[in-house]
Amino acid sequence: MQPWTFPDVATYRPLLPIFLVFFCWSAVVCWYFLDRDRRYKQRLRTRMEGIKGGEQMQSEESLLQAKGLGARSFLAALHKKFHLLESLQTMMVQAHLGWGLEVFLTLMGLCSVALGVMGFYQWGVPGGLAGAALGLFLPYKGLQFKRNLRFKRFEKQLPDALDLMARGIKAGHSIPTGLQLVATEMPNPIGWEFFKTFREYNHGLDLNSALSNLCRRMPLRDLSFFTIAVMIQRETGGNLTEILEKISFLIRERFKLRNQIKALTAEGRLSGIILLLLPPATALILFFRAPEHIQLLVEDPMGRSMAMTALVLQFLGLIIIRKIVTIKM
Repeated sequence: MQPWTFPDVATYRPLLPIFLVFFCWSAVVCWYFLDRDRRYKQRLRTRMEGIKGGEQMQSEESLLQAKGLGARSFLAALHKKFHLLESLQTMMVQAHLGWGLEVFLTLMGLCSVALGVMGFYQWGVPGGLAGAALGLFLPYKGLQFKRNLRFKRFEKQLPDALDLMARGIKAGHSIPTGLQLVATEMPNPIGWEFFKTFREYNHGLDLNSALSNLCRRMPLRDLSFFTIAVMIQRETGGNLTEILEKISFLIRERFKLRNQIKALTAEGRLSGIILLLLPPATALILFFRAPEHIQLLVEDPMGRSMAMTALVLQFLGLIIIRKIVTIKM
């Protein structure tokens, strides 16, 4: 057995610049994301801009730009005929995406053409069609993800906003003043949405209509409880402070129950993730250890059929596992 010797430094000298560059980039990224002062200043700056400059930036969005299309635009005529474009525009408003509908449709078209051309050069006509469909699907899925993320943030902020409104009403303020108080004190997205509701009411819209527009922008069940309670209280009277406090308590209890359900179904969700990742991980290991087995799944017609069947079954398994572990509340 030969004794261990320290490796020659000259062997690793070409790798030193790469290591230094990687180390510097890692240090910069860690400093950027872990700097608490920077994040605090950024949140403070964003909040101050939302309070001071909110009226100048997008005060006309919900009042004058409901469709986001020009009167002479070609898409304006299609927007009135096709429900799909109207649904897409509604999703953009709910996701708080500042783009116009033409810009988003152009992005979808460019992604579809790019992936379609790549798929055509790799796998012919079927690959081109699949790539074009994927190019249309990815921007839509990204918009849907951004909207759902904003819904979750709004839902988490809603109990605190209702408590703030209840304290304001208990102190003698009116409901519109309570909306303004939430818009001023609460962060986005709930601060911006209540600000838009208050601006609609301040511009002459009825309070019930302004609250209905809020529910249309944020179609959440807990928010509908709040709007219905306010509408009923305006018609029949009652202690609105107590109603808001009970709705806030109900929302918090639903959050607590949802977290308990997540804890109970954690094992099933983890098992589903492992079962979904196991075949790709096995294929990756075989690709490096025994590539001739993986080549049969690509070159042989029977192998391609087996691979496509496996992908379809994987997708069906994902849907079934999500249906099992997802409990609607």
